[in-house]
Amino acid sequence: MEKKIFDFYDYKDYLHEIISTSPSYGRGTQRDIAQHLGCKTAYISQILKGYLDFTLEQGIKLNVFFKHTEEESHFFLLQVQYARAGSHELKLYFEKQMNTVIDHRRNLMKRLKVENTLNENFKHIYYSAWYYAAVHIMLTIPQLRSVHAISNALDLPRPLIIKVLDFLVSCKLAVEKKGVYESGAVSIHLSSESIQIQRHHTNWRNKAIQAIDKNLSNNLHYSSVVSMSESDISKVREALIKTIEDFRAIVKESREERIQVICLDFFKLF
Repeated sequence: MEKKIFDFYDYKDYLHEIISTSPSYGRGTQRDIAQHLGCKTAYISQILKGYLDFTLEQGIKLNVFFKHTEEESHFFLLQVQYARAGSHELKLYFEKQMNTVIDHRRNLMKRLKVENTLNENFKHIYYSAWYYAAVHIMLTIPQLRSVHAISNALDLPRPLIIKVLDFLVSCKLAVEKKGVYESGAVSIHLSSESIQIQRHHTNWRNKAIQAIDKNLSNNLHYSSVVSMSESDISKVREALIKTIEDFRAIVKESREERIQVICLDFFKLF
């Protein structure tokens, strides 16, 4: 798994990771860094061995060298200041600053950059039962844009499907033209603070339990209880968030042919 700058508090560990994962074990990387900073390679070697530290001015230049994003650039400068801090109190200050950045990245609403298009009244209905979201997404598939097709696919009564479709149209999540329905808003995401989030998670985990009972060979279910170190918990969490981002990127470019459900949990037992 590729590590990111946010996986490290010590910028030297981060640089060692970059060098060790570069072609030919990063041969020439130290020389390139030295040329970019206008210093000798021996100076870079001393820093990587822990004897010296970069200045903030050099940190700015390294952000350009490594093509850091704005968020990565800010974090790298915090790492440099953390390393250069001359007292425990100052180190603690910059450590808290780095933790703030990490916590910010953990907020999926900010990480995934999605829009929430429903007002609270519509949300309450939309997330009250699994079939509202199911019907909404089904409208992206051309063969499933009629009351009859949706009713047959979900094995739900026609009156219920009509009720759901009328709701989706009323809040502009769907449009209807001569009995054919199409999806309106592309994506809806609940923030972790929403009062609807518990119902949303419960709806689809109940469906997951039903899917487990069906025991279909092409479904994937994984459950495990593990013991692990405190330091590795954040690494796993970051990896899972990256998996969600990758999943969403694939879905964004994928042709609409089937309806799939993904549920992901990683939690403390006690």
